[in-house]
Amino acid sequence: MVFPKSPKSSVCSKCHAPAAVFLAYAPTHLCGHHFMEMFEKRFRKTIRELGLIKKNSTVALALSGGKDSTVLLHLLSDLQRSLPFKLVAITIDEGIANYRSKTLIVAKRECKKLRVPLRVVSFKKESGKKLDEILRADKSLLPCSVCGVFRRHLLNKSAKEAGANLLAIGHNLDDMAQTVLMNLMRNEPLRLVRFGEPLADDEKFVPRIRPLMRAPEKEVAIYAMLKGFKVTFTECPYAHSALRQEIRNHLNELEEKYPGTKIRIFNSFVTMDGWMRKGIGNGFAGQKFKRSHCKTCGEPSSAEECAYCGIISKL
Repeated sequence: MVFPKSPKSSVCSKCHAPAAVFLAYAPTHLCGHHFMEMFEKRFRKTIRELGLIKKNSTVALALSGGKDSTVLLHLLSDLQRSLPFKLVAITIDEGIANYRSKTLIVAKRECKKLRVPLRVVSFKKESGKKLDEILRADKSLLPCSVCGVFRRHLLNKSAKEAGANLLAIGHNLDDMAQTVLMNLMRNEPLRLVRFGEPLADDEKFVPRIRPLMRAPEKEVAIYAMLKGFKVTFTECPYAHSALRQEIRNHLNELEEKYPGTKIRIFNSFVTMDGWMRKGIGNGFAGQKFKRSHCKTCGEPSSAEECAYCGIISKL
């Protein structure tokens, strides 16, 4: 990962100390202190403006041990000082050789340091097979698709078991922009609606919140480094085979050439999301948004049988 560093001669726009970071989309130079201050203020502003966390809520955090979720863990823990709510962490162990074991160490260490309860849920225990074993059993399956289905299923189930009424995901601005483009390319606009806030209450579905959705990935990484968080920046070995990786690479190229591209894509999503929600009651693009429940496991699903149970039945 290449970080946006300031030229050695640059000074902070706030205090005139030597600049540590250059934000090309602003554009502005910031020292380490003022960068962290800006990052934390943006996080709290996102929580406040969107009303993501209410007093006395129970928030389950999807904690992988990577930079995004570890940063979010610390920010949420700090937020508890001014906003009373309960925080628990959930780590999904997919069973990816030479990868997940390393991030599990980080997740356990950081939760112990902050005294945040941690629940570790494994593919192996829940489905009988690790992700590596599932992919060997059926080579037609796409790694990221299977993993995404299993993770969403187990996170929702585990969050309910933990008594959570919110599930915090460490998606950053880059993730948001990538998801918008992927769904537009696939002609699946209703997935964008589901990516936002839930359209209707469902006692079996724990609403997702994304407090880092306005934070660029590079800035999350810089914040983690400046704070001294000992996280791993190693990517999942299956990531190279995903469409998301190609879109990520192209977006980074566009951002480098046209600073602010990612935030403009995200803002377009916010606008489109509002339009689609207004039309969803009367059907959008000839479709009705409907959430039912899987006939096998009872978890929320848009079909008679959820994708998780569909994969399990074929193994």
